[in-house]
Amino acid sequence: MQPSIALLSPKELLEIDRASRELLWDVGLLVHDEKVLKIYQEAGAEVDFSSQIVRIPSHLVTEALNKCAPGFQLYGRDDIAPLRIGGNRCYFGTIGFASFTADSTNGAHVPVTCQDLTEIIQLADVLNPPDFILTPGTPCDVPGNQSELYEFKIGLLNTRKHRVIQARDGQQLEKIFQMASLCEGGFETLQQKPFFSILVTLTSPLTLREDSSDLIIKGAENNLPLFIEAGPMCGGTAPATMAATLIAANAELLNSIVLAKFINPRVPLVYASWARMLDMKTAGVSHGGPEFGMFRICTTQLAKFYNLPSGGGGILADSRQIDPQLGMEKMSTALLPALAGTNMVLGMGLFAEENTMSKEVLMIDNEIASYTRRVLQGVLVNDETTDLSLFKEVGPGGMFIDHKHTFDNFRKEMWLPKLSHRGMNNQPEGQPEAGIRSNAQKMIQRTLADYKGPSLPDHMEEKLEEIIQGSD
Repeated sequence: MQPSIALLSPKELLEIDRASRELLWDVGLLVHDEKVLKIYQEAGAEVDFSSQIVRIPSHLVTEALNKCAPGFQLYGRDDIAPLRIGGNRCYFGTIGFASFTADSTNGAHVPVTCQDLTEIIQLADVLNPPDFILTPGTPCDVPGNQSELYEFKIGLLNTRKHRVIQARDGQQLEKIFQMASLCEGGFETLQQKPFFSILVTLTSPLTLREDSSDLIIKGAENNLPLFIEAGPMCGGTAPATMAATLIAANAELLNSIVLAKFINPRVPLVYASWARMLDMKTAGVSHGGPEFGMFRICTTQLAKFYNLPSGGGGILADSRQIDPQLGMEKMSTALLPALAGTNMVLGMGLFAEENTMSKEVLMIDNEIASYTRRVLQGVLVNDETTDLSLFKEVGPGGMFIDHKHTFDNFRKEMWLPKLSHRGMNNQPEGQPEAGIRSNAQKMIQRTLADYKGPSLPDHMEEKLEEIIQGSD
């Protein structure tokens, strides 16, 4: 059986659901866009246009949830196998927003460029996992108001994998639709097998900004998958208890589901969360502490409670260096969501509280995700694996190492690391053994030797640039 972990009892899940619905009705949400206020009113919510507060009755939440699918497929390009999102299947992906990249020679954190982004996406395209890609960084060598468009363009040119994309607003999303349609031979073709999901980042506490609602509406209207995530900070933008933070995150997500499903009952949705802790020593946000992984377990349980696909942050670290702290935090925040059954775990390639991306870290994360997947396989117990005839054949005191059974089975049963060290130090006396970071650096070039770009029509880069520079 696949191993699993839970923190909330069925009774506790019911209580969080009850409190979330009560919060949506008694307190409501601040909605900035008058057009969206009218949509909520048409859907059956109570709307106060003067205060911009929307109160959603419980039955609207239930109706929206009843329209949700428990799973769906996320497609890539060039006919790569789709990801089956739902159930307990766990996929790992990269994550975006980093402003810096780690220099491989001296470890300095320097601003991300388009070339840096190209190289790490090419590496992510070859490695497995990541299974999907959220553009890891924000390039500084392009105009800030066009950075998301360049991120999308670089992804189009350099990966076949499914992507979770970000857009500044609905107007920018339209340009992304144009670029994607150009590569896929038309918008209808894109809609049949969309190779990207739209990231919608909600604002805590209990606020729906115009840009976020615009993305939900345009994504739903075009039936493109929505990856909607709520990230209240416990002690900052949410009360300083984990339970209350879960209630806030859940209420924000349920509100967004009501809006999306009113626009289009068929739109695919992922219930995702970055609920986290505000560090009271530094006033920063902790992504590597135990609570971050615990939040992922709980939000995944809530997604399953509603029979929804799940996603959220994981395989992340607060550490600013590639050091033992990074390994500890990355492993725990990978393993806990995976054991909970989170369908989409995002975090590969980033560290330093999501501020810095690194090809070396991406290589190490590939090792951690591979390790985690071995744990998820569990122990196979069946007639073949419990057959005693092999014991009888070898006999007491015998050895199995040279038996054909060992040769046939060890790769199925045993996790074999690519970067981690095992065994004795074989270095000459006085020379230090190479560490995992050094091994990662050596592996990057060997891995990129297998890179082949996605198939694209001629002169695609120039055409994509024309769309980016075209008038809004």
